[in-house]
Amino acid sequence: MKFKYKIIGAGWAICELQTANETFTFKASYLSDALGDLLNALLSLNSDNNPEFYEDKTEFRWYQEPGLTVWHVKAFDIKSNAENLSFRVNQYLNDSEKGAPETTSVFACNYDELIYTVVESLERLIQKFGLVGYQVMWGDIGFPVVAYLKLKHYAIYKTAFPFVNGENGTLKTMTSMDYEMKLLTKDLKDY
Repeated sequence: MKFKYKIIGAGWAICELQTANETFTFKASYLSDALGDLLNALLSLNSDNNPEFYEDKTEFRWYQEPGLTVWHVKAFDIKSNAENLSFRVNQYLNDSEKGAPETTSVFACNYDELIYTVVESLERLIQKFGLVGYQVMWGDIGFPVVAYLKLKHYAIYKTAFPFVNGENGTLKTMTSMDYEMKLLTKDLKDY
């Protein structure tokens, strides 16, 4: 599985997914937080990230002008080394979702492999535009740093993002800023 997410103009992005047999291309516009929605959907499918809000299926939408792409993702045994994610992606000519989609793409992949290639692609995106530059190019929606850091930590360590323990061993919803900054600048290729 290969994943590439590229900004192709102010407020426009293209996502390319390549499986062993096919390549799929999907466009998104500034009308939605396309990248943030994708990353949060991937996080929601892994029970390690947030056991209370774990889902075995999710969906999200990427709006264009006037098209619409609806992603349906289902997870199966996320810890296995097999293809454990299935995708059905419907593309409509407009955002009404009336009638049959213009195209439907169906494919499967391994969660861990997808997360790694997504994080790898986002590293290239950040290096090219920077966090502030991404926001300028995407139309005031900021880069989804929190979801990116959680997925990057998972890509490297295969565990949920670490939280700081409070007094008497209670879990606080705090993280280490030092760790976050190191993770942000850590090169994924070293792992």
